[in-house]
Amino acid sequence: MRTTVTLTHSHTAHQRRLREMVKRLVIELGYLEHCLEQGLQEAHVQAAATGIDTAIDRLNEHLST
Repeated sequence: MRTTVTLTHSHTAHQRRLREMVKRLVIELGYLEHCLEQGLQEAHVQAAATGIDTAIDRLNEHLST
């Protein structure tokens, strides 16, 4: 039983950490989108925004299951 409690606690802590990561990614994505709106049209910035958007989608899918 102790092992089950540890796993449950660990799983919950893991999900909380993933949710925190999603929040930070959303903030960073917002900043990159702001930069793009202000005229910063660098390919690296656009690629980073796309990558962060994809990461957010995948983490949200994982958390919803």
